[in-house]
Amino acid sequence: MRASLKTSLTAALVVLVSLPAEAKQLCGRLVLPFDAMVAAIKADPGTVIVRDTASLVQIDDETRGIAWTLWRARENQPAAYRCLRIIEVGGHTEIHLSAECDGWTPSCQDLVGRLLAE
Repeated sequence: MRASLKTSLTAALVVLVSLPAEAKQLCGRLVLPFDAMVAAIKADPGTVIVRDTASLVQIDDETRGIAWTLWRARENQPAAYRCLRIIEVGGHTEIHLSAECDGWTPSCQDLVGRLLAE
């Protein structure tokens, strides 16, 4: 009985470990590490780099009506991304603001909260 319990626990652990983590999405885009995220957005037709500094990159995507702000990771802060999307709905304009980060969940939750409050 002990051997079968050990085998069952091992099999269950293998299944849990092999399940992919849920991928984060932001404005229809998979959240990637900073350099890959910037490259992926820049590769889209209609995107223009508005600002590129040591701490952040701002990209406008006029084709999709999206303004991206991407902050580079710093000492105790993961890379963070904010997406401002302008959408026409029923004859009026709506602005949708969302944020995500590429890092450890508790630090990301605090950081995303601050970015959305700005």
